[in-house]
Amino acid sequence: RPMSRPVAPDRSGFALALVVLLLFAIGVAGATGYQVVTTEFLLAGQNRDSHQALSIARAGLQRFIGEHVGSVGDSISYAIGSGVATVTARRVVAPDSSNHLYFLRSEGTVQDPRQANSPARRVVGTYAWHRQAPVPHMGAVVLTGGELRVEGGARVRGLNDANPGMCSGAGGPGTAGVATAGSTRTRSGGSITGNPDTDTYANSQAVLDALGLRWDILSSPNFPVEFDGSVPNFASMPADSFPLVRYQGNLTAHWWWSGRGVLIVTGRFRAGWSFSWDGIILAGEFRGSSGFNAPSIDGMLIGGLDGSNSNARWRSGQIRYHSCNVDMANRALSYLELVDNTIFELN
Repeated sequence: RPMSRPVAPDRSGFALALVVLLLFAIGVAGATGYQVVTTEFLLAGQNRDSHQALSIARAGLQRFIGEHVGSVGDSISYAIGSGVATVTARRVVAPDSSNHLYFLRSEGTVQDPRQANSPARRVVGTYAWHRQAPVPHMGAVVLTGGELRVEGGARVRGLNDANPGMCSGAGGPGTAGVATAGSTRTRSGGSITGNPDTDTYANSQAVLDALGLRWDILSSPNFPVEFDGSVPNFASMPADSFPLVRYQGNLTAHWWWSGRGVLIVTGRFRAGWSFSWDGIILAGEFRGSSGFNAPSIDGMLIGGLDGSNSNARWRSGQIRYHSCNVDMANRALSYLELVDNTIFELN
C-alpha cells in the first residue's frame, strides 16, 4: 500500500508563519479601522460642540443686552442649552454723562464628559451703548389718554423745582405740566403750570413712542427686580441710592409706600394718604389721588403704559417736576443698545 509523504519541516513552518502574519495584519487593520472610526467620531463630536458653543456665546450676548436694565456689571453667566455663556463688559468711552460705550465679550462653552479637560469654546464680541437716561423729560405728568382733572387746590407743576447747583441741568426752564394724548381740566382752585402748561399728542401710541420705555420687560414678573412687592428701608440706604421698586397689580399707595427711585405699578395707581415719592412713577394706569392728606410727587408721573389711560382726578397735594430726582431715578432704568453690525467672533 502506498505510504503518505511526510510534510517537510520547512513548509510547515512557512504555513504557521503565514497564518501568524495574516492574523497580525487583520489585527492591525482592525485596530486602524477602530482608531479611524473613533477619531472621526470624536472630530464629529468636537465639531458639533464647537457649533453649539458658538450659538451659546451669541445667545448669551443677546440675552445680556435684551434683559439688561440698570447699571452694567462686570460679568454674568447664563446656563443655555447644554452649555454656559459667560458675558463680560468693559467700558470703552464715555462721550457724555448719559451715553457710555461698552465692549461686550461672550464666551460659550460646552463640556464633553469624555474630554473633561478640554471643553469646546467659542468667543464673540460686540459694542453697545449704555443709555443712562431712557425716560425723556416730557412733563410732570405724562398720560396716554383720558381726562386729567386737577381740583380742590391740588397742583401739577412742570416748572423745574430743582434749584441751580443741585445737579447738572437743575434750574432750567422745566418741562410741560402735563404731556397727554387726552385732555386736561382744572376746577375749584386746582392748577396746571409748566413750559407749556399742556403738551398734547395725537394719540396714545404717539406718547408711547416718545417715551420709548420697554414696559413689557419692566412689568413682567419674569424680569427680576430687587424690591418686588415692597419698599426697601430707605433709612439704611445711601441718600444717592434711587432703586427700582415694583408692585404687581393695583396699588393705592399710602405713607408707608413713600420713598425714592422708580416705582413701577403694573396695574392702576392711586396716590393715598401722605404718600410722597422722589423720582419716577410708572403705572399701567393712573387714577389720581384719594383727596386726603396731600400726597406729593417730586419728579415725574407716567400713566397709561398698558396702552391708554382712563380719566384721572388729582384732588389734593402736588406733582412737581424735579430734574435731579428724574435723572437719579433714570439710572435704574438705563439699558444697553447694540451698535449695528458689530457682532464678530474673537477666536
